[in-house]
Amino acid sequence: MISLGSSVGGFSWICEELYLGSYCLQRTIVDSVNLFFLCAFYLFLLIAIIGKCSTRSIRKDWVLVVVSLCCALSSIAYFSVGLWNLMAKNDELNHMSWLVFFVRGLVWISFTVSLHVQRSKWISNLNSFWWASSFIFISVLNVQILLKTHSIEILDMLPWPINFLLFLCALRNLIHFVSQHNIDNNLNEPLLAKKAEKCQKELGQASFLGKLTFSWINSLLSLGYSKRLALEDIPSLVPEDEAKFAYQKFAHAWDSLLRETNSNNTRNLVLRAIAKVYLKENIFIGICAFLRTIAVVVSPLILYAFVNYANGNERNLDEGLSIVGCLVVTKLVESLSQRHWFFDSRRSGMRMRSALMVAVYQKQLKLSSLGRRRHSTGEVVNYIAVDAYRMGEFPWWFHSSWSFVLQLFLAIGILFWVVGLGALTGLVPLLICGILNVPFANMLQKCQTQFMIATR
Repeated sequence: MISLGSSVGGFSWICEELYLGSYCLQRTIVDSVNLFFLCAFYLFLLIAIIGKCSTRSIRKDWVLVVVSLCCALSSIAYFSVGLWNLMAKNDELNHMSWLVFFVRGLVWISFTVSLHVQRSKWISNLNSFWWASSFIFISVLNVQILLKTHSIEILDMLPWPINFLLFLCALRNLIHFVSQHNIDNNLNEPLLAKKAEKCQKELGQASFLGKLTFSWINSLLSLGYSKRLALEDIPSLVPEDEAKFAYQKFAHAWDSLLRETNSNNTRNLVLRAIAKVYLKENIFIGICAFLRTIAVVVSPLILYAFVNYANGNERNLDEGLSIVGCLVVTKLVESLSQRHWFFDSRRSGMRMRSALMVAVYQKQLKLSSLGRRRHSTGEVVNYIAVDAYRMGEFPWWFHSSWSFVLQLFLAIGILFWVVGLGALTGLVPLLICGILNVPFANMLQKCQTQFMIATR
């Protein structure tokens, strides 16, 4: 049987063993796929040139320059090895292996050309599919070789990272294509459409996974990447975040509390109404803050366990994988809980502030002449601009205060558990700095109080 060398003795497209597990056959399939895409690329390019299609604008950034330079160097390497094999006198190395290297060099120089020449949308899509499929096939082939032989040739290993860079370029083309498609759809829509409903669906109709990962904001980010945002591009508020809806909930809670309590016992009625409306939201925010605090405290312990595992003499693969898996899960929980804590606390504070501002405004419209003399316009403005604003900041500062205190005590406990009594030398300067901050904090509070009195 006519045969060509294996991956050790040379390269060939004619294999002794024709089964899918053969490296020679798998490498031949990969080369054939690359040749097919190469011919399709030049055919599409020839059609575009004959049809005089307008060249698409390509952003010449440093990523394209680096990837194209790497592809050119790979093609030079393959051409050099093929030329050396062609000139070699050794029959074992000279049975058509030079042709294989020349073809692969042609494929890599075509990769370089495809990065810079994209005359139409079809050529761009073909290039993206070519780059992605080449990376997938090469990765599967190299991983199989590493698992079987625990070694790989240098000419198979060096182009692997370059294939990965081509795969990233394919992803960039895909993202750019999707963003352009969204912009085209927006241009085709009528100018007097129901724009508010279209904008509201991003957060209001987002799925659970979209709300969990904040992917509902991707369309706004892609639009901001393509152009400068205008006021019309910013999505409108969902109905539950509007001031009218927040005031209705607050007024309903206020009326129910008035009916439940006596007319003489109306102290702290505003705080009780706020707590009744936004208690569930703040419980969820507290859970997120607690999860974030626990994740921040647990992360050093997992790193400590990983260091002990790395310094140990006995290596258990299951133990190492479990430590890495716990670290990944912990950082994922920390990231998601922190972002939901920040977002939901600000969102809940915005609802509180909106409800109180509308309530103060509605109350001002109903004031009698005696009430207007007792509450000046400056005081009413203070209620809206200062007191309502402080109430809106309350969820963030409340959950920050107890979560940071909890994090501090847990960190001190872990520090004593790991270091021992030697941690006292580091805690003493921290305690001294905390005590020294007390007079400065009192001075700042006194100045703020005097400023508030002066503005009334």
